[in-house]
Amino acid sequence: MIRWNVVAAGVSGAWELARRRPQGLQRIDGSPAGYWHSFWAAVLVAPAFVALQLLGGGFGEDFTFRIGLAHAIAYVIDWTAFPLVMIVVADSLDRWPAYMRYIAAYNWSAVVQIAVLLPAAAAVTLMPHPVLLMLVQGITVILLVYRAYIAHVALDVGLPTAAGIVLLDVLLSGLTNAVTDRVAGG
Repeated sequence: MIRWNVVAAGVSGAWELARRRPQGLQRIDGSPAGYWHSFWAAVLVAPAFVALQLLGGGFGEDFTFRIGLAHAIAYVIDWTAFPLVMIVVADSLDRWPAYMRYIAAYNWSAVVQIAVLLPAAAAVTLMPHPVLLMLVQGITVILLVYRAYIAHVALDVGLPTAAGIVLLDVLLSGLTNAVTDRVAGG
């Protein structure tokens, strides 16, 4: 079990990064233990992820065991595929020493991201309005910029490289979602 002070340090470091304060990275444990602890963020955000899926109709109208299983497996894949691919990317960029701290920051940032996105998505669901929809889309863009900033600071790479890393993340998630939709619908 993870200690709450570790969670608090990771989330507060991610929050500082969201505020464009690179010193937030110092709060995030980049050791092997800190790396593995950061995957507890997946457990913390899982209920909010389920809520987002319910709000957006991601589970479909007729929820079945197959749909639930597909989404559960996809959730695990989504949390593990990108860190796996980033091993190769970090090596090719000669940034392996920064890899664990980057992934830890990336993982803890999910808590910050979901805390921002869930209320906005709920507002759109409860009060569908084009202005609110545009707000959610704007928030999504800001969160992508946030992810790029984390890559920029944690890996010490240029902004174009950081943007490419975020694009890779988005493409991997998109592939996972497409396969999940196919499996859940078939």
